[in-house]
Amino acid sequence: MLEEITRQNLGSIRNSTFRHYARIYVDIYESFLEQVGQFGLPFETDAAAQTQIAQERAALRTLPEIAPRCEGASLVYKRLSPACEVCRQGVNTLTSHISFRCHRHCFFCFNPNQENFEAHLAQENDWRAELDAYRRAGQTLTHIALTGGEPLLHPRECEAFFGLAREYWPGAHLRLYTSGDLLDAAELERLRAAGLDEIRFSYKMEDDPALQAKVLANMALARDYIPAVMVEMPVMPDMEEEMRALLLRLDAIGIWGVNLLELCFPYHNAEAFRARGFRLRYPPYRTLYNFWYAGGLPVSGSESSALRLLRFAAERKLGLGVHYCSLENKNFGQMYQQNNHPALIPSTVLFSERDYYLKTVKAFGEDALAVKKLFDKRGSRRYLHDERSGYIQIHPADAARLVGRRYELALSVNVLEERGGEPCLRELKLLRASPADCDPAAL
Repeated sequence: MLEEITRQNLGSIRNSTFRHYARIYVDIYESFLEQVGQFGLPFETDAAAQTQIAQERAALRTLPEIAPRCEGASLVYKRLSPACEVCRQGVNTLTSHISFRCHRHCFFCFNPNQENFEAHLAQENDWRAELDAYRRAGQTLTHIALTGGEPLLHPRECEAFFGLAREYWPGAHLRLYTSGDLLDAAELERLRAAGLDEIRFSYKMEDDPALQAKVLANMALARDYIPAVMVEMPVMPDMEEEMRALLLRLDAIGIWGVNLLELCFPYHNAEAFRARGFRLRYPPYRTLYNFWYAGGLPVSGSESSALRLLRFAAERKLGLGVHYCSLENKNFGQMYQQNNHPALIPSTVLFSERDYYLKTVKAFGEDALAVKKLFDKRGSRRYLHDERSGYIQIHPADAARLVGRRYELALSVNVLEERGGEPCLRELKLLRASPADCDPAAL
């Protein structure tokens, strides 16, 4: 079984070159955790939290109504939006905005965490030029979304966006993200005329009851105009019972589906998270990287609650679809688009069809020399020997040649990046591995 390398097991690596090399990544991860600690939100390091998630996932595997996707990062009961289907690879899709302005102040909003947020807040996006550029480039868009901020602060622009998108790409699936409290029948009629296929309401568990009632009423109203009416919201680990009641109410309204998102801390507004007693999930990422999705760090307990809500929907046989979308799930599209370039991938590297990372196998020091000698003897030149760093790199499929030998191996996880105008591999982490762990079909 592939093994994470941590400070605790680093000393058990016998090969000194491997141990020194692996320590670099242990130091990087610990430095990241130290930086996060400056926000004053502790990590949930109790092993019981991870055990609970494993138990909840095991319980879901016994329910045939629950379908896993993206290595379990996405779990689906009954049905899934077509926009979420294509999100796994993010090909031929566009999510745009009119502005980042919003009349709501959600404590978990991650927009301020995005690059150039203040500039986006101060000026509107030239969405017409954006759509025109895609059209001139001959880009086929199959799924187009408008988000914000709150798009319905600009109702005429919102309607015009979908009208132009429908004109340019008649078969595209069009969806709108909104808080929902600015809707009325007239606006829904105009959105229907513009060709809207799906509307996603952001329901807030912390809103006052009067506002919640208004949004629920608008959801019911939207069913008369828009084919798919959905709710998309983060799962609050301290409001699980209230969210069960909400699922029942949404089902009674006739909502098409619900996206349950893993609640994340967006690197700001830490006071609000501390006041609620939230802790951060540990480890926050399986692979540390600068991901495009600006959601932040996962909050401990949100996933466990989401898994139980998914099981609740299946056991109650609710009519609506329920989808759990984890933070990890948000990054699949980036990895696919960034790494799926066969002509740029070295012969010693595997593009994983499972999680879209680039993977290779390494041996170090004396083990590297022995592996090179073995491959040379067998006439194989599919390796990269870096004498300066003291490792040899081979394709995972070739690791089977090392079965029965006592080499210490590492699975290297990488991404493609551009440096100086040239594509290059950037290594992100190492995992301890045996030859049996390196079957390409399992990676």
